[in-house]
Amino acid sequence: MSVDSRDVIRFGLTASFTRTQRCVEDVSDGEAAQTPNNLTPIVWQLGHLALSDGGFLRLAGGTSPAPELFKGLFKTGSGGPADYPPLGEVKPVFEAAQRELERLAQSANLDQSVESRNYATIGEMLVFAAYHRGYHVGKMTTLRALLGKPRLFG
Repeated sequence: MSVDSRDVIRFGLTASFTRTQRCVEDVSDGEAAQTPNNLTPIVWQLGHLALSDGGFLRLAGGTSPAPELFKGLFKTGSGGPADYPPLGEVKPVFEAAQRELERLAQSANLDQSVESRNYATIGEMLVFAAYHRGYHVGKMTTLRALLGKPRLFG
């Protein structure tokens, strides 16, 4: 079986997007902002992914769908209790970033260089984006368990 690298990248983006959405689909805004055991809340996890995905798009020469507000709330190293927007305002930004990452995976030169210490090309960056989402899906599933939400995977 011959597998195209674009297909593998799109699969990773789609699978990680779907799992991320499943983690928040039954979470209320109140639950999403809770910090059980002083952990960074679910809304932060999703907002951080939306902001990070926008950063990947910018590295590839595109535009981030994340509003300016996201930079202060969802950057690496932030988190904890804060005045977060409701999930209903964060989800569409994550969804818009997904659409653009899928477009990038479909049409970009995957060998084009990007400036980053974590990856060298657009293709590697897109693989990293899926990995990064998976990391935060793990965080969200732990938070879900601490909130008494049903187990989703496994």
